[in-house]
Amino acid sequence: MKRGLIACLLATFLLPVMAYFSLPFIAKNVVESWLVEQGFQKPLFTVEYPSHKALLISQLSVEKQTQNRVSSLSAGPITITYDPWALLLTGELTRIVIPSASLDIAMSGTQANGEPKETDMPSFDIADLLPDQWLGFAPAEELVIGQLDIHWHGPNQPDYRFTGNIYLTQKQLLTRVLSSVNNHPIAHSDITLLADNRFQINVIDQNIPITNPIFRMVGQLGHDDTSITLQSLHSLDIGKTHQAIKLLELSEIEKIPSSNGAYSGKTELSVARHFTGNTTQWLASIKVTQHNQLTMWLEHPHPSIGRLDTHLSSEISLSGSQDLTIKIADDSSLIVYQAQQGDWVTAKMELKLDTPLNIRSDSEISIAPFKVIFTPEPTVNTDIQLSSHPISLAISDIDVKQQRALIVFNAEQVRSTLNKITLPAIQAQGKIYIKLPEIKTEISLASKTFPLNSTISITANLDKEHIDAQWRIKEIPLSESQSQWRPYLPFEWPEKLTLKNGSYTQTGHFQWFSGRLDGSLTHTIDNLSFAQDSIAVSGVFINSSTHLRGDRIEEQGSVKIDKIIAGTDITNLRTEFRLNKLGTDNSIANISHLSGNILGGTWQAAPFYTNLNPLNLNTDITLNELSLDELLKLEQQPGLSGEGRLEGNLPLRYDNAGFHVKNGKINARGPGIIRYQPDEGVQALRDSYIGLGIALDALSNFHYRHLTIQANYAPDGTLLLENNIEGTNPDWNNGQAVNFSVNIEENLLKLLKTLQFTDKLTETIEKRYRTP
Repeated sequence: MKRGLIACLLATFLLPVMAYFSLPFIAKNVVESWLVEQGFQKPLFTVEYPSHKALLISQLSVEKQTQNRVSSLSAGPITITYDPWALLLTGELTRIVIPSASLDIAMSGTQANGEPKETDMPSFDIADLLPDQWLGFAPAEELVIGQLDIHWHGPNQPDYRFTGNIYLTQKQLLTRVLSSVNNHPIAHSDITLLADNRFQINVIDQNIPITNPIFRMVGQLGHDDTSITLQSLHSLDIGKTHQAIKLLELSEIEKIPSSNGAYSGKTELSVARHFTGNTTQWLASIKVTQHNQLTMWLEHPHPSIGRLDTHLSSEISLSGSQDLTIKIADDSSLIVYQAQQGDWVTAKMELKLDTPLNIRSDSEISIAPFKVIFTPEPTVNTDIQLSSHPISLAISDIDVKQQRALIVFNAEQVRSTLNKITLPAIQAQGKIYIKLPEIKTEISLASKTFPLNSTISITANLDKEHIDAQWRIKEIPLSESQSQWRPYLPFEWPEKLTLKNGSYTQTGHFQWFSGRLDGSLTHTIDNLSFAQDSIAVSGVFINSSTHLRGDRIEEQGSVKIDKIIAGTDITNLRTEFRLNKLGTDNSIANISHLSGNILGGTWQAAPFYTNLNPLNLNTDITLNELSLDELLKLEQQPGLSGEGRLEGNLPLRYDNAGFHVKNGKINARGPGIIRYQPDEGVQALRDSYIGLGIALDALSNFHYRHLTIQANYAPDGTLLLENNIEGTNPDWNNGQAVNFSVNIEENLLKLLKTLQFTDKLTETIEKRYRTP
């Protein structure tokens, strides 16, 4: 019994002593076990025992290998302190201090042989990932790493390096990390995690104070028996983010345009706490509500755009993996600056939501009707300027699956300026039917200051690159509306020119196919009548068509004029024409028919063509069945009349000097009569001049056998008529044969201006016989 008592006393004494001396070995075992649990293989380290409450690891080296990477951790010296009783009873360490540590992660560039199946994924409690769960598993009450350097590298990727410090307790985690790419510092990241699941993340530019971070996120994580929740506030400086990501030196990032602005938001999220191994089922439990505010501008996002501004306020809700709702608030806007397309430039265009935009996606995407206001500043090129009041766009009947939508637009006032001439304002409204790849548009145009009423129809097939456009300008009453459209003409309207009647209509059809534009315009003027001074034109009918065939422009048409009154009547004027190669230096006019009635007969020009630049005309005017009596009436000489028919040919030419006729011939078709009974002034001269008396007697009833007129016209307007008449007067001198030669010279331009021939016959007689 005595021996047993001694043994018990000895054991009581030896056990504490043994435990005391085994404390360093227990501490070493705790460290080694923790490293093995983290997946590190064969931890190698040397241990010293400076005291019974401390453990010194002069150098630690461990390695972790997976299929596509090798992770190597080295650190030292590492000081581990502990409370002996806590270490003996619970295996806890008091403090671990690591002045420096290095983690090298080398990627192999290979991928796993196969993706794990959802059914093979292990189930776990997501709450175990929350700070309030894992902070309690810290290897010591305090872990302090003065400098941790993480180097992540591999083939075909930049070198990433994260350098920072860590302070970890069972209540919180504090760390600041400097991120670098290819040895270029990017930003600091401050992370705070607390045991009550509150957290804060700040990403800071190393040159900017902490009060102005690149990214900031504060929030609270939580959980109950069934779900994990997240509530957070976050903000992002877009300009600093763009500058930071450019340092990543990735080719894709170089394509991102320069940007600036700010984003802020609020997120509320919940998800199932328990992951059963089925990813699809777990994603279906997600519920997210997010409120966002975005103000951002991009510099040169496209070669044709100078800057793009976005002001966006939105709310996003996600229930499950498919039920998504997006609401973009009204007043959200998109502004485009310095938009350029070819020669056209628009300084600013703004697109603003007038009503909220609601988008929902469950099994299909649906978009509720909404309204947009489009406000453009003037669009200009060298010769034209277009401007408009705000244009409303109401979008409805939206079907994303069928790629269908209806847009109803209304432009209250569209103004245009052509070569500094302001054209009348136009109201445009219509509908755009979208059923991709086809887009159909119906437009109505009208004006309060101009009698315009037009309809336009446009059909486009995006797949075939085909556009078909048709329009019609309804009848414009020219005479009734001339005060409205005259101010917009590119020339000064003649003061005494007035329209009496007439209307204008236009139809058009154009097609764009594979980069080629073809089409036609049809112009119609009906029953136009106008007058200027003593010239009157009535019954003008014009039908012409302009054809565009790629780069070729042609015009073809006809003109019919019932009557022109200008000293004499020209009636039944008809012409058919064709203009080729318009818009080029080789433009040609082809006149296939030009004719009319004049002086009781007809005239017709031989078909001809001429270059328009410069104009060079060469044709012959054929005269038939002209009435001699009508021709003599042009003299407006009392007592002068005639009987007979004339025919002839006038070679009409035009060159740089102007119009001219050389050696034109007019002949009598057969015998005729000229009768002249002069007034008292001419009769008074016959007693003084025997020759004049003979001439007057002969012309009193002159029956001619031959009558010829040679006509010459000069570009300055001078008309010279050399007249030769042969015949007899049966009532005079026994029908003696007489030959008259009379030359008449006049400036035709002045004649047309005064609208009458002067008394040339009387002047010729008096000039011939009056004594100077």
